[in-house]
Amino acid sequence: MPRREVKPPEFRRYRQGLQIATFGTTAIIIAWLIASVAHSLFAHPAVRPSATFSGRADDLDALLDCQADVESLFDDLNRKLFDLQALGARYDIQQAEQWEAFSKSWLRHRREVGARCRFDELKGHGLGAAYDHLAVVYGELEEAQRAYAVLLYNYIDHHASRVEDIRHALESSRKTFEMERAARGRTARPG
Repeated sequence: MPRREVKPPEFRRYRQGLQIATFGTTAIIIAWLIASVAHSLFAHPAVRPSATFSGRADDLDALLDCQADVESLFDDLNRKLFDLQALGARYDIQQAEQWEAFSKSWLRHRREVGARCRFDELKGHGLGAAYDHLAVVYGELEEAQRAYAVLLYNYIDHHASRVEDIRHALESSRKTFEMERAARGRTARPG
């Protein structure tokens, strides 16, 4: 049998270059996706420079905007807590889920307000007692949010089942009275 001469495969360098280009492009796309997800999860929101408080004590419009933002944060926090408590024990898991979703959005909004109003960097820099007081209140809002979360979870853990039992007992007694009334043939209350 004659011996065949082994030839190097055609376009070997071309195929290697194509493989390297494909691998490099794929690696860049994967790194970009990971960076995009990490940025959206962990990065603080960018605040437009035009919306940022100048830091001047005479910039009263911006100070009043900061005041309104902090008041809005406070009102939103209280309103959501009381709305969830008003639901009672009907949907324990849903209450917790609603609170978590609200808290995530609220904390993001709080960070935006803090960055725009520059509370962390300008507190105690001669902008006056009102600004310093507003910065203190802003700082206490996150602690209040955490305390409200503890109250809500404490309520869910310790009191929701009791309230649900009371609700079921009331429903049961109402149904019993309605069935007795129907059995007697009365549809209206005697008056």
